[in-house]
Amino acid sequence: MYRLLITALVLFALGCSASEKPENTKQETPTNAIQAEMQDAAQMLVSGFMKDLKSELMSAMKKGGPVNAISACQIKAPEIAAGFSAKQWSIKRVTEKPRNQLNKADTHQQEILALFADTLKQLKFFDEWANPDNKIGYTYYQPIKIGKFCLKCHGDSKKVGEKVTLALKDKYPDDQATGYKSGDLRGMFVVVIENGDDVSQLQRALRDSL
Repeated sequence: MYRLLITALVLFALGCSASEKPENTKQETPTNAIQAEMQDAAQMLVSGFMKDLKSELMSAMKKGGPVNAISACQIKAPEIAAGFSAKQWSIKRVTEKPRNQLNKADTHQQEILALFADTLKQLKFFDEWANPDNKIGYTYYQPIKIGKFCLKCHGDSKKVGEKVTLALKDKYPDDQATGYKSGDLRGMFVVVIENGDDVSQLQRALRDSL
């Protein structure tokens, strides 16, 4: 039911491409109900993505340890992202240190990552509009932090173990995603939404279903 309502939310109200770099990059605050609802919808999508991916990785870890989790992540992560995306909206993960090169952050995304890396700002998310006047081209960013579970495949290369190291070299020969410590910034989720039309009604329906 949750996935169906998210799909309904997206197909009815959302859609488009990532926003261009704004002239002045700053944290946006909700200036109206539409933006607040867009933030809430994006956060729900991120939450659903995280829940499904964690479930897949935990299951794979129990069945075959970190090596099996690496294989599961390679296959399942793109499938989960596709499942939570549709014609008019998308969700993905990006980073400056990719394991899968398709997740490499572009120049503007690297600027947003720098905001999350600034510990003085302590931003929980960042969002922006390509066209704020018409509420078109909304993009939401949420940081991804390394947890203890993640260190089994993303930690110090000397500590993850030989089997993990070999598996990573086999599946990701250009891997840059090791050497992290717990709490480090790994990357961020990027949710792209076209506009805020009719989001309020669908958002209420989604909340009522949870």
